[in-house]
Parts: sequence; C-alpha cells; structure tokens
Amino acid sequence: MNNSFTNINSTKLTFKQWLIILGSNLLAYCCLMMPGIQIPDFLIFDENHPTFVSGIFQILIVALFLGIQILGVQLATGNRWHSLFHGLKAKEWLWVLAFFILAYIISVLSGMIAQKLFGSVSGNAAVGLTMKTPHVWLIFLYQRFSSAIQILGEEFLAIMPLLAVTQLATSAKLPHPLLWGNLASTLIFALLHLSTYDYNLGYVILGLAFTRLILNWSFTKTHNIWVSFLVHFLFDTLSFLILLLATK
Repeated sequence: MNNSFTNINSTKLTFKQWLIILGSNLLAYCCLMMPGIQIPDFLIFDENHPTFVSGIFQILIVALFLGIQILGVQLATGNRWHSLFHGLKAKEWLWVLAFFILAYIISVLSGMIAQKLFGSVSGNAAVGLTMKTPHVWLIFLYQRFSSAIQILGEEFLAIMPLLAVTQLATSAKLPHPLLWGNLASTLIFALLHLSTYDYNLGYVILGLAFTRLILNWSFTKTHNIWVSFLVHFLFDTLSFLILLLATK
C-alpha cells in the first residue's frame, strides 16, 4: 500500500493538496450547517413535517456535504482517493463487529461519566420520534438512510485531519505523530457536535472523544473508510433504535 493515501505511514501530500482537502471539509460543513440558520418550516424533515419535499431537501443537503468532500480529495489526489475505499473482506467484517461493540461500550461509559460531571443533554436527532408517531418506522428508516450519507461525510471530516496532522507531526519529528493526529481529529469531531449536545463543551469532549478514537482506530487498522463508516452507522442506528423503543 505504498501508494495508498489511507496508510498513515505512507501518506505524504503537499501543503497545497492538504489545503484543498481540508478546505473542502470546511466548505462542506458550512453547507451542512447553513440550513439550520434560517430555513422555512416546510423544508424541515422531522416527526412534525415528514413531507416528500422536506425529505428530498434533507437528502440534497447531506449529499452535498459528502460530495464536496469527495470532490476535494479527488481534486487533491487524483485517482489515489479510491484507496480510501475497498471491498470488505471477511476479516474486515469481523473488525466492524469488534470495533462496534468496543465503541458502544466506551460510549456508554464515557457518556455516563460526562453526564455525571457536566449534566444531561438532549443530543439525539431522533429525540422527537416516538412509537406513537404516525408512520414511525417509515420515518425511522428514512432517517437512517439520510444519516448514512451524512455519517460517511462525518468520517471524511474526522479522518482527513487525522491524516493531515499525523503527516505534519511526522515531518516535524514530533514523538508519537499518530497521537497528535488523533488528538486533532477527536477534538474537531467533538466540537462539531456542540450544537447537537446543547453547547455543553465538557460533555462533547469527554462523551464523544473516546468514541471517535475507536472509530479512528478502526480506520488506521484496516485503511478502509468503509469499516469506520459501518462502525459509526451501526453505533448511531442502535442508539437511535434503543431511544425509540424506550418511548411510550
């Protein structure tokens, strides 16, 4: 994998290439957040407005969020962007399962500690959905489809800084360069979820950082973004499903 830009040890892009990639991360995030600033109610898809128009609008937003980042990586690296993805082998499916279980355990423990120290938060996109909501399972399935696109975009948003800072730390001959890459990635990932968790800084850093470390580990172990994506998607789906089934 010497030519693979997913391999931590062989990732060597120029400053300009990283500027394009990280710039596309930032632009994509701005596009994702922009509708939340001011948007007509009829374009908001939730349990109160599960309309065809709002559903299509949400898909367009998350597709734009993902597409801009893929385009940025492609512009910067050419065909090397394909090395982010490869078909899952049998062993990698086992890694998905192992990292999913580990991520869930770590998330529960860190979430409990964070809640004790910093208080409870809403922090769940499915919080308004209940078993009494009309067409509840159809809405849930739609949300999972929409979230799958967004989650893949979130993986780009976390993994690109991981690779960039690791390369920078390696070039600067800092000890444990992967540690610096993980620190930057987890901090960025946590801070990007501030609005989701009621701007509770302590909670997002403690409650999300360790889970992100597990997701990063799944990527650096397999050099395959599909693995970290599946772990992330399964984790979110189980969390939302438990919350939904717990409602009366």
